Parts: sequence; structure tokens; C-alpha cells
Amino acid sequence: MVVAVLYGGDSCEKEVSVITGIQVMNALKARHDVVPVYMTEEGFFSPKDACSIATYLGKSARRRRVYLTERGLYRKRAGLLVPFARPECVVVCTHGGSGENGEVQGLLSVLRLPYTCASVEGSAVGMNKVLSKRLFDSLGLRSAEWRSYPVSMTDDEIADDAVVALGLPLCVKPCRQGSSIGVAVCRDKDAVKEAVAVARCFDDDVLIERAFVNFEEVNCACLTRGGEVVVSETERIVPWHEMLDYEDKYLRGAKDAPGRECPAKIASALSDEIKAAAEKIYRALGARGVVRVDFFVADGSVYVGEVNTVPGSLAAYLFKPLGMSAADVADALIEQAVASKDEKKYKFDSPLLFQYLNASSNACKIAGKII
Repeated sequence: MVVAVLYGGDSCEKEVSVITGIQVMNALKARHDVVPVYMTEEGFFSPKDACSIATYLGKSARRRRVYLTERGLYRKRAGLLVPFARPECVVVCTHGGSGENGEVQGLLSVLRLPYTCASVEGSAVGMNKVLSKRLFDSLGLRSAEWRSYPVSMTDDEIADDAVVALGLPLCVKPCRQGSSIGVAVCRDKDAVKEAVAVARCFDDDVLIERAFVNFEEVNCACLTRGGEVVVSETERIVPWHEMLDYEDKYLRGAKDAPGRECPAKIASALSDEIKAAAEKIYRALGARGVVRVDFFVADGSVYVGEVNTVPGSLAAYLFKPLGMSAADVADALIEQAVASKDEKKYKFDSPLLFQYLNASSNACKIAGKII
């Protein structure tokens, strides 16, 4: 099967997306004809040496521009658009920004290209922390106490309100951002004000929630395979301080990286509760693609943190204890995406335009007789 892998993007997470894209291309190339599609602020490109990190450190990744159409990928030759590849599916690896908030998903939907992640609606809800919080509330799932603040409020007004309403410590987040970018834990009002100013560099809207003091972070993911929802094992993150930022997650060497414990060594009742909540959220978002849900365990209770509809490495590592390789995970996503295109859609045919045509024709005849 010809499969396009879409990665890169226009967000702060575009470099993380390149790594995910390379991982997925390496996993798939033994089973499929893989076409790299590197997305940038300038458009789409198909690098020749797509699986080399060095390709993206210069301009070589942007030399071969391609164009997405309903008939596949095209490129320009002698001023004309000519066919380049006709993928049967697009594996979406774009983290954050338009690549994860529903915009790219909308483009692929309009072009009728099957894609391997949540729908337009599911992606929009997953990327927006306020909408995600409302989803958790509607599902009866606990999350940290929170408030959201629009662009119309000043930093001082937000800090004053949040401290009074939620107390301290607080966690300040941009509403639509990932990889802990622009996130800060604050223990006094001045720190909250400063954190709000930073968060607003990444998003006009800000979410502030009560920060947990003693907690464990546990992750779980879901995907669909053979028409059935598969829930991954739980994973416990073992950090060395209270919050992992972008540098902690990606820029430290393997020796200093946070530990990962999978399966998580937590009480079986907590693990079962986390898995059930993850599946509940996955189904509410449309049960498409792979979704990773991040949880906090504090004082013996489970709280939902955030949702990732295009998780790093497509969360393949969480399914490894179930006997699924990275290629198996990607294949399950491709199978679901292709099958969804073949699903029967309700078709409605209406004679409305013919009636208008006839009415218009009759009106002209009558007008002609009157004249």
C-alpha cells in the first residue's frame, strides 16, 4: 500500500513531529511504500533523505515541493503539475498547531484522503484544554479544579482571580499548546502574573488549574484494531521534580531523561480505573486513531490531565507490553482509516434545483407573454 506520512507542521512542536515522522517511516517502510510529506509554514515538501535528521537542519528538506489534492500528491515540472504519488492513506504525525487542532484533519477530509487520527471535531476538542476539561466534566471524570481566562482580562486581573478562586499552588497553561511549552507551576501571585504573561506568548486564552503537590503521573492510550478498541498498558513517569518541561522531555540526554515504568507499578484498582477512563474519553472523541490520555494520581484518587490526539511516537511504546510493535500500531491506524473511507454514507438526492430551473423557465415565459 502507498502510505503518506505527514509530519513537521507550524507549531512549537514541529521538531518533535519530525522525530515521530522518522520513527513511523522507519517502522512502515518494510511493509508499505512510504511517501514522506514534510509540512512547514511554506507548504508541503517530500524530502529525498527523509529519515535522516541532518536533512532538516538545512534547506534540503524544502527543495521538493508537493501539492495535496483529492487525486493524491502532485509536483511542478516545467510549470505544470504532474502526478507524484497517490497514497491510499495519510499517517498524521503532526504535533500541535494546525496539525493537531482539526485544521489539517479538515483539509484531508475535504480532499477525501483517509487519515489516521481523530476527526476534525475530536482533534479540536483534544487540542483545546478548556474544551477538554468540559468533556471530562460531562463524562463524570475528575480533573484538577480549573478556571479559564480570555484575552480581554489583564494579567493582574487573572492572577488576582485565580489565587482567590483556586488558592495556591497553581499551574498556568496556554489553552492550545503541547509538550509543556508555556506551562509553569506558581506558588505566589507574582509568579502567577509572570506565568500568565509567558503563556499569552503562545495563546491568547489561558487555563489555570490547582496544582497537585504530591502526585504520580500515569499515561494510557487507546486505538482501534480490527474494529475493537484496544487499551494500552499504563505507564508511570518517574521525574526528578514536580513538572517536566520541554527541556526535560526532549533536550536532556538519555541518561538524564525521565524514567518510564511500563506497566506502571500502581495498585490494580487504580490501573483499571485509568484504563476505563482513557477508553471513555477515546470513545467520546470518536474512537479514531490513537489517543494518549495523561492522568495524575493524588491522595489515592485518579484525575484526568490532558488528551493527546497525535501523541509522540504515536504512543507505540505503550502497546509494546501487549505484543504490538510500532509497525503493528501504525498498521492498525491505517486499517481503520482506510476502512472508514469505505463505510456507507447516507446519500440524499433532492430535485430542488430542477424545480427552481423549471420555475425560472416558466417565469420567463410568463414575463415574455406580458411584455
